[in-house]
Amino acid sequence: MASAEQLNSFLVDMFGRINKIEERVMAEGLGSAVSITEIHIIEKIGALEPIRMSEVARSIGVTLATLTVACDKLEAKDLVRRSRDKSDRRVVNVTLTDKGRAAYEYHRAFHDRMIASVMDTLSPEQAAILAQSLEKLQDFFQQEEAGMGGAANG
Repeated sequence: MASAEQLNSFLVDMFGRINKIEERVMAEGLGSAVSITEIHIIEKIGALEPIRMSEVARSIGVTLATLTVACDKLEAKDLVRRSRDKSDRRVVNVTLTDKGRAAYEYHRAFHDRMIASVMDTLSPEQAAILAQSLEKLQDFFQQEEAGMGGAANG
């Protein structure tokens, strides 16, 4: 069984690697650089579009002002489109462009490959233990986040 120090080292290493690899894979797939934050914004929009800017900001734990700056960059890269809601002009909705939809699908495919690379090697019992362990880790992060007063307002 792995020691606590080995597990800590593994988790720190993996979190950093996943972000770097995601950025690199997305840049190769799109032909231009996309930050990990931009990738996750695209992911939220693609899963729920059309979606209010305020909902995206809340779901990723940033202020609306921060999201607006990020969406300015994503619009310049032709990945998202913002529009006023027809029934309430105060509301700004955001959707993916065709290029943004391609980025979203490319990102999903990366995650599918990542998960399959693990799940394909595990027995059902091992997969259940892994899922339970990761749920405990998720619970820890949620408790830590709640202790900080909720999501960061980056």
